[in-house]
Amino acid sequence: MRWFKKREIIIYSLLFSKFKYREFTFLDAISVLLPYFSKKVSKGSFRYLIKAGLIVNSKGNLYRLVDLNEYLLTDLGYTYLKKRFTRRRKTLQ
Repeated sequence: MRWFKKREIIIYSLLFSKFKYREFTFLDAISVLLPYFSKKVSKGSFRYLIKAGLIVNSKGNLYRLVDLNEYLLTDLGYTYLKKRFTRRRKTLQ
């Protein structure tokens, strides 16, 4: 997985400032992002945030934002630390 671009962090921040942890539709998200980004950029970044796990599908066509700290600690942090542990253990023996 690659690092997030500045644009994706800004999009997450804009959506978080509007919706917090409430559910929203894709069209609601696009309407929030349209003053700042084109439809193509908004759609692509929204899809990447879903793929990365920062936006989850809750029911049908409703989406919900994941807490950024929780995401960093559980999803990214766990896999990173697990990888580091296995590499470090191999070099110590």
